[in-house]
Amino acid sequence: MRTGTATVLAFPTQRAQREGAAPRARVRLELTRRGRRAVAGLAFVLGLLVAAVALLTLDLSSAFAVSEPEGPVTLTVESGGTLWGYAEQYAPEGMSEQEFVTEVRSLNHLPTARVTAGQEIELPVSEDAAR
Repeated sequence: MRTGTATVLAFPTQRAQREGAAPRARVRLELTRRGRRAVAGLAFVLGLLVAAVALLTLDLSSAFAVSEPEGPVTLTVESGGTLWGYAEQYAPEGMSEQEFVTEVRSLNHLPTARVTAGQEIELPVSEDAAR
């Protein structure tokens, strides 16, 4: 077996560094493949959370929604249905039942407020929805 001698260098002391000795080279840390995937996954999840919070708090979905002007709504009268009953259900906000019945009669050219089962009637749309 062969033995040899080796030179062992001591770590520089703080006094030696202050006196002008060369400082140790900086150590550069690098992530492993697994670490890079973990950081990328964490960034992705945080991005999803930020997007979800932004959508919920800022109500951006209504800003991107395309609103098409509503056309007239057509309804098939059911057995026992009346214009007054439909006025309770379908009258636009701010329109009284009387105004709704009058508007339905005008739109459908009805001489009276009587309707029969199976008859199709056109319902008025609120002015805000028509804009």
